[in-house]
Amino acid sequence: MSARAEILIIGAGIAGASLAWQLRGSGRVVLLEAEDTPAHHSTGRSAAVMTPYAGAPLTRAASLASRGFLIHPPEGFCDVPLTAPRGVLRLADASGRERLEAALDEGLSQGRTLRLMDRSEIAAMGLPITGRVALGLHDGEPRDIDVDALHRAYLRGSDADLRLQSRVRDIRRAGSDWVVDTSRERLTAPIVVNAAGAFADEVALLAGLRPRGLTPCKRTIAHFECPGLSTGGWPLIADPDFSFYVKPESTGILVSPSDKTPAPPGEVWADDLDIAVAVDRMQGWLDLNLRRPRASWAGLRSFFPDQDPLAGYDPEAEGFFWYAGQGGFGIQSSPALSRAAAAILRGDPVPEDLAKAGLTRGNLSPSRLDTLSSKDLT
Repeated sequence: MSARAEILIIGAGIAGASLAWQLRGSGRVVLLEAEDTPAHHSTGRSAAVMTPYAGAPLTRAASLASRGFLIHPPEGFCDVPLTAPRGVLRLADASGRERLEAALDEGLSQGRTLRLMDRSEIAAMGLPITGRVALGLHDGEPRDIDVDALHRAYLRGSDADLRLQSRVRDIRRAGSDWVVDTSRERLTAPIVVNAAGAFADEVALLAGLRPRGLTPCKRTIAHFECPGLSTGGWPLIADPDFSFYVKPESTGILVSPSDKTPAPPGEVWADDLDIAVAVDRMQGWLDLNLRRPRASWAGLRSFFPDQDPLAGYDPEAEGFFWYAGQGGFGIQSSPALSRAAAAILRGDPVPEDLAKAGLTRGNLSPSRLDTLSSKDLT
């Protein structure tokens, strides 16, 4: 006996949940999640900072188009603020001045709130900087994101039927429907959405389709206590190249080496060497004597060859919809990207504001990757 839906979404992380929210009222939507929580993988392991000018072109466009939603969410969407001020401070020595000044000029041309700070201004912020620090570039726009509140609001506000511990075992076409066998049941629907994050190429293979070159990459984070320091008001801190970052918390800091190491989809764990690298890089700029981390973890950020996401039907399989490859920016881009994806899935025009930003049916289509030359991928 099969359960039937109009749309089956594989993956209940931020991608699947946000799309389900956009599709409310579009018939029965079922969200299939392999784990016992919908935030087990990338969504639950984010640094939770909104940096809308980061990422590849379509990612930036979606992130910038999502700012208004995240800062001022629709009435009734959630009962807590989704973002809070944070800012980013890039520290440099004298040799890094040229890079920061170039970044400043670029940012000001985009209308961003950037400013150079000298050493005395940085020290006045109460940051324990080392003698290496000569100047910094402060960006006041980045904000903390309450990822859990956002994810829960998407799930709560959607009409979707969430099925946890429902690992997909097989996907096949039967007439005008897709038949999906999970570890618990069989479901049928005319549309299957591949929102499986790092597992998206594996889901395609289950459906007998060719993978699209998705590469999951590991990102490591460790939490350290900082006794005697009030770090909650610090900005996120990095060097000119973002070879590490420090995100403050009320009782300590998160430290990452900004690693981007290819890894197979699945469980990933923080490596002691990666944590040591992060601390070593950080201690070149901040005079902090850190002991063993209180906690550490790793998550996967997944990239297609051109670093931008897909949101569109597979040209070789009717009703199979790709929605993956957000590259670690899926949370901050989710309001706008899911709105574009929902329109494409329903066969509606992409909203004008998103189309003008470049989030068009053609740009987001899986066919985009077939037209890339080797030059485009370098």
